[in-house]
Amino acid sequence: MTSSRMDSHDFPPVLFLLNSVGYGGSEIKFVKLANTLAARGVSVTLAYLNPPTQLLATIDSRVAVVHLQRRGKLSLRALSRLLETIRARNVRTIVAVNLYPSLYARLAQRRLAPAPPRLLVSVNTTDVMTHKAALAMPLYRRVLRHADEVIFGAQIQRRIWAERYGVGAPGLRTRVIHNGVDTEHFRPQDRAPDGHAEAPEGDTGDPRDGRTSEPASRLVIGTVGRMRPEKAQLDLVRATAALRARDLDVGALIVGEGDERPRIEAEIARLHLDRHVALAGEARDVRPFLARMDVFVLTSAVETFSNAALEAMACGIPVVSAAVGGMSESLAFGGGFTYPPGNVAALVECLAQLLHDRGRRLRTGAAARRAAVEQFSWGGMVQRFIDVLAPGWTGAGEGASWSSDSRPVATPR
Repeated sequence: MTSSRMDSHDFPPVLFLLNSVGYGGSEIKFVKLANTLAARGVSVTLAYLNPPTQLLATIDSRVAVVHLQRRGKLSLRALSRLLETIRARNVRTIVAVNLYPSLYARLAQRRLAPAPPRLLVSVNTTDVMTHKAALAMPLYRRVLRHADEVIFGAQIQRRIWAERYGVGAPGLRTRVIHNGVDTEHFRPQDRAPDGHAEAPEGDTGDPRDGRTSEPASRLVIGTVGRMRPEKAQLDLVRATAALRARDLDVGALIVGEGDERPRIEAEIARLHLDRHVALAGEARDVRPFLARMDVFVLTSAVETFSNAALEAMACGIPVVSAAVGGMSESLAFGGGFTYPPGNVAALVECLAQLLHDRGRRLRTGAAARRAAVEQFSWGGMVQRFIDVLAPGWTGAGEGASWSSDSRPVATPR
C-alpha cells in the first residue's frame, strides 16, 4: 500500500471472534464496532462459538455472521468452521474477544502458516476470578505471547496483567483502548422543574412479580447490569436503607436480570423496601431508566471500564463507583466519585453528599457529560481501533470517502 489516501478496499478484512452474542458489555461493544466498520464499507465477519444469541437481531446486514457450533471443551468442528470462514472471507486480522476465543484464534493462526492473519486479543477482565480460569492461565499466557497485539480496556488492567500474569513482557505489544459511548444516542434528558429526573413513560414494570419499576421516592439512585454476585447490587439495596434512615426520600432502581435476583428480592423484603427499590428487569433501551436516576451507582467488585457508567455519564448523571479496574480512569476528568469496594458505609457517605446538594449534583452531572463527549466518545474509540486494525490506513479521517459497494456474502445465522 503506497497510496497516502486509501479507501475501504485497502482495509484488511477483519473477523471478530466472540464466545457468544448474548447480552454483555463486551459483546455489545464489539457487535456495535463490527456494525460501524461494516457500514463504512469494511469487510467484517463476526464469528461466535456458543449461544446465547440475543444480539443477533442488532447485527448490521452487512456483517457476515457465522455460528461456529462449538461442542465440548475444545471443538475441532468449531475450529474447522473458523478456518473455512477465514479462508472464504480472506480475513487478514482476527480480533479475539477475551481469553477462550483467543485459544481458537491462535490454533487457526498456526494452521494458516506461513501467511497467517494477524491476531489481536482484547482482554476484557481485570482479575481471573475462578479456580478453573486460574488453572488455564499458563495456556492463555502462551496464547497472548503469540498475539501480534493485546488490547486492554484500562491502564490499571494492563499493569495488573503484566505484574500477575507476565503479559507485557519485552517483545509483546500491548495498548489501552478505553471504551467509548455514543454521546448522541445517550444524552441528557429533560428534568422535572425541581431538578429531579422524570419517570420513564409507558409500562416498565416486571410482569412476573407485579413489582413496579418506579420507586415511590423523590430521589432515585440506580444501576444497570447483570444480577450476579460480583456485581454486588445488594450493596445498593443496603445503601438505600441507610440513606432512608437519614430521612432522605430516596429509592433505588436496578435494571438487569440474572441469578442473583432472588437474593436481591429477599434483601428488599428484609429491609421493608418493597415500595422504594424497583427491579426493572432486562431492557434493550436503558435510556428511559437512566432518565429517572439522580445518581448512577456502580457497586461491582470486578469491572474494567464500565459501559453502563459511561452511558450514565453521557446522559449527564453523576456516578458513584466502587474503585475497581479502570473506574478511577473513567472519572479522572470529573463526573463522580469512587469508594472502597464493598464498603457500604463509604458508599452511603458519597451518595449523601450528592443527594443533599442539588447544585453539586448538577455540576457533577455536567462534568460527567463533558468527560464523555471530550474523552470517551464512540467515534474516538472507533478511530483507536482502526489504528490497530489497519496500521497506516488513512481513509478514516474527517470527510473521508468510504466505499459502500463492499458487501459480505450471505451467511446463515
